[in-house]
Amino acid sequence: MEENTVLATKTKSNITEFIDTFSKANKGRPTRLGVLEQGRGAVIDYWLEDGLPLVGMDVDEHDIEKTTVQIMLGNRAGSGESHFTHRVNGVRLLKIEISADGKSDGIDILDSEGTTTTMRFEKD
Repeated sequence: MEENTVLATKTKSNITEFIDTFSKANKGRPTRLGVLEQGRGAVIDYWLEDGLPLVGMDVDEHDIEKTTVQIMLGNRAGSGESHFTHRVNGVRLLKIEISADGKSDGIDILDSEGTTTTMRFEKD
């Protein structure tokens, strides 16, 4: 049975530290990025991309109530290749998932409206 380690944080300083460490450790890994919303009795999932490498992540923490996380994927803007930036505003909870074999590694970010942005890594 595969074990996963989940790290979670709700405080401003921990979010910045977790994001920085997670971003550096996973830079260049291909991703799947989706948004999960609570619908009428069901979760609605919107998958935004599949396969773009993680370029980096950043935290804007001017105000704890309005903390924003940016996820930058693909190649750098202006390179003529695919790139995508997704912003999560009003971050309330951050969960980093690490699996023994790397197949379930990823991050979940819950925002102030109850929407979860989920990023998982594709097999390298």
